[in-house]
Amino acid sequence: MSESTIQLLLAALGVGGTLSAAILTQALQKSAERERRAADDLRRWHADRFRAAKDLLYKIKETERILWGACAALPSEDEYAQIRAAGHTTLFAVREADVPRPSDDLTVFDAVHLAIVREALEQVHRLLEEGEHLTAEISILCEGATPDAASTMFEAAWNAAGALETTRGTRDQAFNAVLRMNAPIAAFQASVREELGVVVPPRSNG
Repeated sequence: MSESTIQLLLAALGVGGTLSAAILTQALQKSAERERRAADDLRRWHADRFRAAKDLLYKIKETERILWGACAALPSEDEYAQIRAAGHTTLFAVREADVPRPSDDLTVFDAVHLAIVREALEQVHRLLEEGEHLTAEISILCEGATPDAASTMFEAAWNAAGALETTRGTRDQAFNAVLRMNAPIAAFQASVREELGVVVPPRSNG
């Protein structure tokens, strides 16, 4: 084999090695870029899920707080009967003229109590309208038990609001409807923690 042939072979090997190295480097870079994008997507989805769950939970907890406060202003059983006898099926249909004027007797469902309950229900309806959008968002973003838990929690809040709005129930039934929000709220929190991998440290007894 001549010297020129050897030099040609060595040159070819050098070019081939350089080309192979370039191809390998490019492949590694593409693989690293895919992994980076996948990690970015995972972080973004995690952040979106956390944000939607947090916002929904806040609105439902705020709904619960407002409803608890409004329960104390609801009519007694006799007052409910009088309101129904006047043909009103919801407290929104009751006019101020249909109830006693404001007085110092806190046991009487008067115009002030009516205004308290109405304002609370209006606030709750706004919260639940926003909560309905978040529940739909969670059904898209989340998986497993979380979407069902979100729907169950939202439904419990809606039922509690309805229990305060209707004149067909009693004050105790309204209280119980708000109380029944606790279990769905806890179930939703547990489901979100599991999906997002949130570990809550046990409470210390000390």
